[in-house]
Amino acid sequence: MKNKVLTLTLFCLSLLFINSCKTDPKVDPQKGVQEDTSVGVVPPNMTVSMRHRKEVDYINPLLTYSGEAIQVCSYMFPTLLDYDPFKVEITPVIAKSRPVIEEVKEGERAGWVKYTFEIREEAVWDDGSPVIGKDYAFAMKALFNPHLKLGAPALRGYLGLIRDVELDPANPKKFAVFTNEKYIIAEYAVGLFILPEHKYDPDKVLAGYTLGDLRNPKLADQFKKDETLKSYAELFSSAKYTRDPDFIGGCGAYKLEEWIPGERIVLVRKDNWWGDKVNDEVTMLKANPKKLIFRPVSDGTTALTMLKDGELDIVTQLPDDQFIEFRESEIAKKSFETHTPPYYGYSYYGFNTKNPKLNDKRVRQAIAHLFDVDKVIKNIKPFAEPIVGPFHPSRPYYHKGLKPRLYDLEKAKGLLSDAGWKDSNNNGTVDKMIDGALVELELELLITPANKVSSSMGLLFQDGAKSAGVRVNVVEKEDKALRAQLRTRDFDLFARGIGSDVSGDDPKQFWHTDSDVPGGSNRFGFGNAETDKMIDDLRSELDPVKLDARYKAFQELLYEEQPAIFLYVTKNRVAVSKKFKNVKNSIKPPGYFPNYWTE
Repeated sequence: MKNKVLTLTLFCLSLLFINSCKTDPKVDPQKGVQEDTSVGVVPPNMTVSMRHRKEVDYINPLLTYSGEAIQVCSYMFPTLLDYDPFKVEITPVIAKSRPVIEEVKEGERAGWVKYTFEIREEAVWDDGSPVIGKDYAFAMKALFNPHLKLGAPALRGYLGLIRDVELDPANPKKFAVFTNEKYIIAEYAVGLFILPEHKYDPDKVLAGYTLGDLRNPKLADQFKKDETLKSYAELFSSAKYTRDPDFIGGCGAYKLEEWIPGERIVLVRKDNWWGDKVNDEVTMLKANPKKLIFRPVSDGTTALTMLKDGELDIVTQLPDDQFIEFRESEIAKKSFETHTPPYYGYSYYGFNTKNPKLNDKRVRQAIAHLFDVDKVIKNIKPFAEPIVGPFHPSRPYYHKGLKPRLYDLEKAKGLLSDAGWKDSNNNGTVDKMIDGALVELELELLITPANKVSSSMGLLFQDGAKSAGVRVNVVEKEDKALRAQLRTRDFDLFARGIGSDVSGDDPKQFWHTDSDVPGGSNRFGFGNAETDKMIDDLRSELDPVKLDARYKAFQELLYEEQPAIFLYVTKNRVAVSKKFKNVKNSIKPPGYFPNYWTE
């Protein structure tokens, strides 16, 4: 979602100012964007080459929660609604307007909420066929096919409120979405994904099912045994529909030209694209570059070299030390703009709370006190600030009354002792009898390789933990292997970062037990019926004052239970070629939008 993950919805934000090493153009602190009054022209063959820190997994918005993949998908699969990156407000994109919202008063759906959409008349798929309501219904049926894996379980946790879709018999462009609950970000959530049924289901397999039936709990066991649905899920998830340019397509301005794994993804602008007819009205449909090239480059030094050599036009999330050195260089002052806009996302160490060594919150609290976040910010991450939970400090509901757990060796030792962990055999590591066996408090911390910051932090954490008798082994795993290990919950601790969006936070995706399934985002094993109810009540609270209180109560719960060590938020570190005009920073990930750029 986020981060991609996935985008959520807008609340009143107290956004951070954008800081730049140069004299910034006008900044609106309420929008978190950099206004740019520069003008330019759009050359017919304008190309923008961008760096991704990781390889894209799947080009299918229903199967990925990789931020890199979501960025690529956004140019191929626009949504009904989206957040304008500079106005920071919900904007109709494929939809003609924001939906008409009504509470259902009677019948079997009494108490549900109805969202009525109409798709723009101009909107067509790659082959010129119209984008219609059946395509939305198809996308939801594909998503809620219980056999669909990869990123779908996490997305289902986010969109689980959607219960049915009703097509307008008189207007194929018009349809209604029904939710069975009120939801803090429902309007945006129901206005997301749409895929061409005729392209992704040419044999009309899902036409034999209704979304209402697929979402009916009474039929769940029947569909879990349905071999037709299972076969279709395998087809939908296959390389054919996630990697092959001949079978991947949406209604966006760009189509996939080539994908060479480990080297590049190239999107090329379509000729006679329908969005050109309305992009004066809907500026988010602007598509100035002829080509967009995404290059996976994990190493910051390599990325900077490619930037200087013209192989990349923009690099973001540069390592702090390299960014500081680069922005003072002569080549940067001559040929590049550098900026440090706010970035929605946070870094954390996640616990496997179901691991017998870590199922006591006192142990998790103790380990949190063994990470010296102040030293990290001073020596490793100067553009960061510590946090107390999974919400950005700029959110109005961020709990300022809680204080980050700082390094405190004596407190950590005391908590471990209270939980029964003592060094009974005098080998330097605390131990405890668990199920009749003596268990040492030895933990593996999984990190991704080729990440200097992650490695340095891991070694610092290892040293701090050793002082309290906790043995931490830092283990490097390639991202794909690490993700697979997280899915099976075969880990002690893991290092990750999560990106979010300009909108509010929905805790369900990461903290509800519905997401504690293989492939789900609750990798921590966190939660029970009581915490699930807390999350459910928060999600349905529409009163701003009560919602603020619920958010803060939830943060207090996470602070006490410590399912993760919430480390810090950071600012983005951006370097972009001066050859482009109309380059604006945005609080919305990824922070830059080359479809607006000119030269």
